[in-house]
Amino acid sequence: MEIINLACDFKTGKKSYNGIAKDKTLAMVFEKQSLRTRMTFEVGMTKLGGHAIYLQPADIGLGVREPVKDVARNISRWCDIIMARVFLNSNILSLAEYSSIPVINALCDIEHPCQAMADFQTILEHKGKFKGLKLAFLGDGNNVANSLMLAAAKTGMDFSIGCPENYEPNREITARAIEIAKMTGSKIEILVDPIAAVSDADIVYTDVWTSMGQEEENEKRLNVFPPYQLNMDLLRHAKSDAIVLHCLPAKRGLEITDEVIESKQSVVFDEAENRLWTQMAVIADLI
Repeated sequence: MEIINLACDFKTGKKSYNGIAKDKTLAMVFEKQSLRTRMTFEVGMTKLGGHAIYLQPADIGLGVREPVKDVARNISRWCDIIMARVFLNSNILSLAEYSSIPVINALCDIEHPCQAMADFQTILEHKGKFKGLKLAFLGDGNNVANSLMLAAAKTGMDFSIGCPENYEPNREITARAIEIAKMTGSKIEILVDPIAAVSDADIVYTDVWTSMGQEEENEKRLNVFPPYQLNMDLLRHAKSDAIVLHCLPAKRGLEITDEVIESKQSVVFDEAENRLWTQMAVIADLI
């Protein structure tokens, strides 16, 4: 909540961010393509008065050209903070273990915490609270779903995912979320029925059916996920004032229809903007 509140204060001008990262350098390690992650971290670091260096996959060859632990120890000697967008969670853990500077998980196969932070800032802006709300997620139980489920549990928000069998969220994260939810009074539901998942939801969220690194499964997934498409018929089962979120990029006509993403209920571009403010808050907290 401190980070989300700081992000809100940066966005509204209540708190100044000028010079917070003066003379500091952010190393941006990428194994995956990106628009929002690269732009928001680089723009955010500039707004904070610091400098960001973009390291594309060919620049490092993380774990291939040289071990992750060597990359971490080299960057630690030159920079002040690292963000990494990687395929494997193990690479994030190795960077953190061997780095002497803070490491931000900007996406891995298990979680996408920076996205969840921006999502919850967006929810707070549009709903004014977390506790007592229901967040419904449709589709693959992927890294975004995992992070949203944890965030919902921690904030006392009910979380329901509608997903096909064998595409459920990570079991360990689900178990952790359920334990947290017991303390905060929220409810975690893993459902097969998409209508049951979105029923009376305050927030309806979806993501691509095939994430980067899963391309060989694309044809199979295209046959499995169509019942989970977020269209107007399905959205009508949520509350009439429900907001629609998508972490983007969206495959319009697959996981979400153009009609929904362009509707008045869609706040996906507010959500995309908030990647900037929450990531600035995370950097400010760690620098």
